[in-house]
Amino acid sequence: MLSNEAKIEMLRKMLLIRHLENAWGKAYLDEEIDGIPPALSTGQEAVSVGACAALENGDFIFTTHRGQAPQVAMGLDPRKIMAELYCRASGYNKGKSYHVTDFDSGVVGMGGIVAGQVPVAGGMALAQKLKMNERVSLCFFGDGASNEGAVHETTNLAAIWNLPLILLCENNGFCISLPVSRQINTAHIFERAAAYGIPGEMVDGNDPLAVYEAVGRAVTRARSGSGPTLVEAKTFRMGGHLVHDPQRYRSEQEIEMAREQCPIKRFSRKLQDEGLLSSEEYSQMEEEVGLVVKESVEFARQSPPPKVEEAFEDLWCSERC
Repeated sequence: MLSNEAKIEMLRKMLLIRHLENAWGKAYLDEEIDGIPPALSTGQEAVSVGACAALENGDFIFTTHRGQAPQVAMGLDPRKIMAELYCRASGYNKGKSYHVTDFDSGVVGMGGIVAGQVPVAGGMALAQKLKMNERVSLCFFGDGASNEGAVHETTNLAAIWNLPLILLCENNGFCISLPVSRQINTAHIFERAAAYGIPGEMVDGNDPLAVYEAVGRAVTRARSGSGPTLVEAKTFRMGGHLVHDPQRYRSEQEIEMAREQCPIKRFSRKLQDEGLLSSEEYSQMEEEVGLVVKESVEFARQSPPPKVEEAFEDLWCSERC
């Protein structure tokens, strides 16, 4: 059971995700940085925070192109995350890619290929089982990725081999601009678990405590040798697929409804109603988080880019290449 302090820390991490990603998006729109437009987790912060809170040191997560939320949730340094997003040498990947990886923290870099990290998570789960170390792997993927062959093949193998894998589908309602109702022919994605002979569960993805409990049950099963679980976290994408997406495929009413379900607003109200946090303390928390993000941006701006002669360092290929 989570302590009151842990619940407050959940809210702080959700705020940190929101502010850090907003700063990244602003830097792109202001043309301070370029490259692929940022994919933000605005409205989905509770999924990452709740899920990662159910893990322990030694467990691994595998993320999507919206990888910043799990990175923050796993406790990575926001300064080094921002430096990587700015392509600076002080970042986690020495400024060479925003696919942040930190094995010491259990974070394996987000993949640009839809569902590309799911088989990698399955491979790590297999390695963990062979080592008999009771560690688990958790992979994030979206509703669109749930239709990819990589997800089905990995889930099937994980079920057959009884791997310690948690498959967490972050269902935000849209695959870019395609609504989930036009993607699948079942009422819910988690129902597919039955076809693999594994447990499946749906949870309110805008409630970090509900996500924590659902993922916690899946983690317990995985650690005990009972194999994989498919968890579907229903959430709402408040922003566009990418930061510059005007969302013309959604009505204003639908976007406003998503904003009303903002997990940060909901959870902060919950904590205040329970007497765990005053409105003044919440305002102070948000101010402190804002300062952390401001310092992270300045850290990134003042850090040097990677040296040209380092372009071919930190690369790997097999002898067969």
